[in-house]
Amino acid sequence: MSTAALSELQPVVPPQTHAPDIAIEEVSRDLSRAIERTEVAAWLDAYAAAPADFAARQGLSIARDGDLVWTTCTTIPFIHFNCVKNIGVDGPATEEQLDALLAHYRAAGIMRPWFYSNPHTEPSRLRCWLEARGMQQHGGWERIYRDATPLPDKPLFPADPLIPVDDLVVEEVTPRTASDWASFIDARYRLPTSPWLTALVGRRGWHHYMLRRRGAVEAVRSLFIGPDGAAWSGIDAPVPGIMAPSFDLDAMLGERLVRDGIAAGAKLFVADIEAPRPDRDGPAYRNYDRLGFRLAYLRSHYSYLPANSS
Repeated sequence: MSTAALSELQPVVPPQTHAPDIAIEEVSRDLSRAIERTEVAAWLDAYAAAPADFAARQGLSIARDGDLVWTTCTTIPFIHFNCVKNIGVDGPATEEQLDALLAHYRAAGIMRPWFYSNPHTEPSRLRCWLEARGMQQHGGWERIYRDATPLPDKPLFPADPLIPVDDLVVEEVTPRTASDWASFIDARYRLPTSPWLTALVGRRGWHHYMLRRRGAVEAVRSLFIGPDGAAWSGIDAPVPGIMAPSFDLDAMLGERLVRDGIAAGAKLFVADIEAPRPDRDGPAYRNYDRLGFRLAYLRSHYSYLPANSS
């Protein structure tokens, strides 16, 4: 008489599922393009502000061919500085285009260029082209967005009542405090970009914020609002879930950005969750949901493995 395995005698329990901690919407291709263009516009303006001597020293540049935009930096191996921002976004990519970009990075000595891909990128086989050339997906960021719907008057992330009111203060960066802000970012990312960052303070469209605790900078985040009212949120540090365990400080900064952005005429806000979770749960998702953001899609990042970069 045969005996069944114990696992076969146990009742089948379907995997537990739960609703994500953020509203998810299936965005159109046009909205996807608007979301990606919002970030591209911010980077184009940021590069336009880079001091010429700094850019020359660091081999820093941004280039465009029609709507396609890519960045290069020969001295700083940072994803934002060596990436193709929007291949396949404003029109179908081609293999010839991809090969020309890879050749550009090889000629510049960039061993690990980055390419972004999202569900609306054209053609859908772009990912296959990247993988056929030895690139692999290395994570990605959740693309989130919101419109200009006002937030409630009452603060969404009030400070702890047991902490003195003046302990946590969110302030907008001014020319007088620009060096504090820039030095904090460079220290967290181990970058030499302070001359570039300070050039963004007071520049039209840019709003930078610091959260201080007892006078010391604890967290930062920026907002760029383009002429069309599309606003991109980034230049954040420390990145919650990656560089810092707490999401609370970033949430307070995010609330200030949304409130100020709406007052300044922003119509579309675009941001990222840089520590995505498979179930789309956790404090980052809950905080952005409270701020009125919705999840559009996961933007995947492709590059070479370090061992294959040659």
